[in-house]
This record gives sequence, C-alpha cells and structure tokens, in this order.
Amino acid sequence: MNKTLVFAFVFLMDRFVGLFTPRISTHRILLMPGIEPFRWAAGRWRAWRTFEIAAKRVPAYREFLAEHRVPGKLSFSGNKLTQAFAALPEMDKDSYIKRWTIPARSVGGVLPRHGVVVDESSGSSGVPTSWVRGLEERLATRQLLQVGFSRTAETLKKQPFVLNCFSLGAWATGMNVSTSLTDVTMIKSIGPDRDKVIATMLEFGTDYTYIILSYPPFLKALFEDERIAWEDYDIVAAFGGEGISENMRGHITKYAHSAFGSYGASDLEINIAIETDYTVALRQAIAADPALSARLTKQDEYGVLPMIFQFNPYDYLLETNADGELIVTIVRKENVNPRIRYNIHDRGHVLRVRDLNAVLKEFGLEHVIRQQFLDLPLLFHYGRSDLSVDFNGAVVAPDALRDVLSSDRRLLAAVENHRLVSFEDEQGNRQLHIALQLTAKATYECTLDQVAYRNYILEQLREMNGDFNNAILTSAESSLPTVAFYALRTGPFKTDGAKLKNEYVWQLGPSAPQDWALDLTFRAQKNSAAAS
Repeated sequence: MNKTLVFAFVFLMDRFVGLFTPRISTHRILLMPGIEPFRWAAGRWRAWRTFEIAAKRVPAYREFLAEHRVPGKLSFSGNKLTQAFAALPEMDKDSYIKRWTIPARSVGGVLPRHGVVVDESSGSSGVPTSWVRGLEERLATRQLLQVGFSRTAETLKKQPFVLNCFSLGAWATGMNVSTSLTDVTMIKSIGPDRDKVIATMLEFGTDYTYIILSYPPFLKALFEDERIAWEDYDIVAAFGGEGISENMRGHITKYAHSAFGSYGASDLEINIAIETDYTVALRQAIAADPALSARLTKQDEYGVLPMIFQFNPYDYLLETNADGELIVTIVRKENVNPRIRYNIHDRGHVLRVRDLNAVLKEFGLEHVIRQQFLDLPLLFHYGRSDLSVDFNGAVVAPDALRDVLSSDRRLLAAVENHRLVSFEDEQGNRQLHIALQLTAKATYECTLDQVAYRNYILEQLREMNGDFNNAILTSAESSLPTVAFYALRTGPFKTDGAKLKNEYVWQLGPSAPQDWALDLTFRAQKNSAAAS
C-alpha cells in the first residue's frame, strides 16, 4: 500500500468533506446510504495517518511506543492495514493518561493558547481526570449533535424545547450539549434538578415538544413525579451515561413518545454512536428471540442484552480485543490529545449492515430492515468490562441485575438503586452481596414482599446467566450470594448522593459487613425451588 498516495488522498478527501460539514443540510449528504464501504476504508486510512502524526509529534506517545518497542511507522510485514493497525499497543487511563502530563500528551508537546476547553470525568475512582478539547474537535462534536438533533426535530409537530438535564459544570456531556445545540434550537440548561424541570414545563405550558436529555435513573424518577400531568405534554427523551433495558424504555415511553440513547465517554468524545428507530427495533427483535440473539450477540456469554448504536466509521475506528473490550481510535488528526487504540474498558463489538441484513432476512425480519435510513455499522455495547464481579468463576454484571429489576413493574417502581458488593470475609471466602435501595415511597409504605422478590431476583439472574446458576450449584454453602433490600439512604447506600454517578459495583475488604451494616441474612439456595 503506497503511503504517499493514501495520505495525499486523505488530505484531499478531508478538504472535500470539510466543504459539506459546516451546514446541517449538506452534512447529511455525507451520511447518505450507499457509500458505507468507502467510509469504512477511508476511516482506516485516516487512522493510519493520525497514528503516524501522533507518533512523530506527541512526546508521550513517542515514549509509549518506545516502551513497547513499536516504531513510529505502521509495519505491514505482509499484513493488510487492519491487521497492521491492530498490532499497535493499546492505551488506557492507567497505562497512558495517568503517566504523562497533559502537555506531553498534546500535539507538539504544548497546549494551544486559545480555543481549548477543559472538562473532567466524574471521578468514580476518587480522583477526577481532566480532558482537553480543542476548537476543531469541539466543532466536530457540535456538527454531529446538530445533525442528529435536526433529524429528530423535523419529525415534531410542535416547536422543540430542549431541557438539558445532564450534569453541568466541568463535566463533558452537559456543557457540550448546551454549546452544541444553542444555535439550532431553544434550550434551557437545567442540570439534574427535577423541581426546575417541572417548574419550567408548567411555566411554558403544552405548546412545545420538550426534548429532555439526562441519565436514565433521572428520567425514571422525573416521570414518576406526580406534580405534573405528563399526559398533557409532548415529550422526547434522550439519555446517555448508561444503558437501559427494553422494559425501562417501555416505562419511559409511557410519558415520552420516543426514547433514544447515545454512546460516548469523557475519555474520548460524547455522541460517538447513537440509537435510531432501526437499532431500537433490532434490539427489541433480539430481546424477543433467543435464536436471533445467539446469532448476533454475546448475550449468553455476558448475561446482558446489549445496547445497539450506529456510528460513522469515517470518524471512529472501533475494534474488539481478545478480552471482548472495545478499542477506540478517534481518526481525526485535529484532536489536541490524540487517542490511538484507547481501551475504554467497555465490552462490545461491531457488525456491518451488509452482514446483518442476511441474518435478518433469514429470520423473516424484513420490517426491521425497512427501518434502516442509515447504512452505518452497528456497535453492540454490553456495559463496562471492569464493572462486573466474579462469583465462583461466573461473571455477574450490574447491567444484568438492572434488567431483572426492570422486568417487574413493582420492582421497577420500588427500587431506587442497586449495587453488587463483592468482599472477602474473615475466612477469606469471596462473598457476593446484592444490595437494593428502596425508593422513599417504598421505604415509607413498606408493602413490598421482600422475601418473594429476593427469590425472584436470584431466579431471574440464574435463568439469564447459566454460569451464575452453575456457580451457585457448585458454591460452598457459606459463600452463596446474599440479597437484601435497604431503606433509603441506609446500609451500603447511606452515603449516596455525595458523588455524581451511581456506583454499581463495590470491591470491599473483610470489614464490609460492619462498615456498611450489610444484611446478610438471606442467602441463595442451591435448589431454587426450595427457596420458594
């Protein structure tokens, strides 16, 4: 492959594409169906070009490659571009971001004097991480958000009014959404404040379509607020930050006429991939047919129904490593801090539409195919790879527990939050505790049949995850999983609210039961029927 010709073509192509991106109407031409193979190949050429620029001009990346004894030029050695690129070392927050300063990770070793915005991730590890974003990359994010918004807005009968309920301040999503959409719609940046959302809607009335953007738990709690007659309002819900079950989507769409998610990360960019009518229909078809799920997903292996998004391969190169983790390269060369083969520690894989359609036709799902208006590849996303816990050789994910809670209306209404607590007891046995925080209403009413639902949750998890069922069957009696409901802000939830995001997994030491007043009285039974 002639590098000079490829890089020259990429240069000319970027100039040509740049003529279309400033305006929404022309940007959408670039997403039209029929040129997906070109986008796919061009994205890989751009990734190659961006890698060699970073290897030459980013001090930290030069040292990183030297540590791995990898040259600054792609080595083909008889391989195709895909294989050659996959041979480059992965980076992540620990191996790269935390080891070098922000200037060292910047092109040219210095930060631009103008046009740089610094935001930070929420610091679930205890220490927030700062991320810098230059003018060109913020412009690219804004253009993608505006194109996506315009497609939703043109279907609405009323004037759209965006209520941005993502966390504001230094966090990436909320501020980027506000700055990106201000030019194209009416927007109020509220933050996750339920009272202000309701007050705004009551003040402006029913003449608008409210597009409410937030995290799924906030949307759930908002729509359960009885201070407003939700049926009088036209609402679109959009969410990010975590996935949802189809039962949860069904719950949200009782109040909103549609609910779509977006995939992104502070480590990379927001809005890397989006849900569409097509991906939602596909996900619901997979949820209804285990045979289809087995053909297309790793649900059996991970025990969770994946979120399904579409992404533009011209902007992002998504790979999957041997551990099933997503490896992301932002292929644009303009980013201040390039990320080349960044391991976000999410589990997922990619499937191209041309490969998917043959399977859908085989299963008689032509009605799903007809909903395609983009032929962009699909990202199947299974949640965080490092937010799972091991139990006797089985992997248990908080997303699977979330799906169980969403599968029952009473549980969905009664549970505020959930957490998998893994700890080693005084005897050195690894213990798994499933903790469920009740809502204020459920805590007050105290009518939930907790014994029955403890068994229900375990049964559902065992049915969804064969490895977990087998782990229970082979576990020592003293290490069987425990389940407990907690009144609001008690036990392991007593400090909730101090951090921005929910914490779905805890890894604790032997003093955990005393430190957090864990209720370990209810243990799983190896024979689930005996517990009923």
